Amino acid sequence: MSVGMERIVYVVDDDEPVRESTCALLEAEGISAKPYATAKAFLSEFDTRKAGCIILDVHMKEMSGLELLSLLRARGVTTPALIFTGRRDLIIDELAKRAGALAMLDKPLHDDELVKLVKTALAS
Repeated sequence: MSVGMERIVYVVDDDEPVRESTCALLEAEGISAKPYATAKAFLSEFDTRKAGCIILDVHMKEMSGLELLSLLRARGVTTPALIFTGRRDLIIDELAKRAGALAMLDKPLHDDELVKLVKTALAS
């Protein structure tokens, strides 16, 4: 990573308390995080040159996190992605794996696990 190059963790979740607390947790760890309530809002500002990691909720209106990740992969975006959900099942796990998710996490998120995975993603 170049000197002065900021790496951002993009947090895309339509659940405001989860989105805001995830960003606050990362910022407290010295990690730049940017919240988005929708996939559309994220796509309008996403900068692959600054992307360090993307955290996506599976269940969102308009476009799910899995659909968003598949779209990004189809566009050639290889930024590491973490998927989280409050309603996990084997189908979602398989779809996340196929879409190229680095990890699948359950809500409520475990702070230590999330921070560790984000740091791993940022180092890759």
